[in-house]
Amino acid sequence: MAALCAAAPELIEASDPQGRTALHRACAVKPGSSAALHESNGIATVKVLLESGADLEQAVPMDEDEGDFRATPLWYAVARGENFPLVEFLLEQGANASYSLWAAVWRDDEPVCRALLKARPQLNLKAHGETPLFYAARLKRLATLALLIDAGADPSIADPQGRDSMAIARERNLPTGIIEQLESLQRKLHGRRH
Repeated sequence: MAALCAAAPELIEASDPQGRTALHRACAVKPGSSAALHESNGIATVKVLLESGADLEQAVPMDEDEGDFRATPLWYAVARGENFPLVEFLLEQGANASYSLWAAVWRDDEPVCRALLKARPQLNLKAHGETPLFYAARLKRLATLALLIDAGADPSIADPQGRDSMAIARERNLPTGIIEQLESLQRKLHGRRH
């Protein structure tokens, strides 16, 4: 891989019709998904691509309705590759964890969510009008919801219909303890009762 990158450096920035580069594609490979893979978790390949100049934060172009969301290489490792060792490697390289929280919530993946939160992401970004906290409450992803509450994600941020995380938690009949935690966090962040 290193020899190929050295011989044709333009391949590092080349993208497919969807805007995915070699780094995005490498991060999307699931460990063990093919007998042809020459490494268990893709870290060696990703390391060569990064050392050859691949952009750790390059985002695949998205529609405007995606909001703050960015499909970065880290997001591909979380959402498509489901590759925890690679996720940890990318975070060690300084990848921005903010855009991958929705993918961790989708799978209710507690270890990945913990790793992302340890990297101190922006907690209150929106994709399709929903913060990761709201998304977790709406999907009833209780493990990641609890982690986002503990991390201090703002429960007062409303979706396009005007519902905040507490409203969606009530609508989805989440456990009373979760709703109480959201209310407590709301008071802590904003000093008011909801």
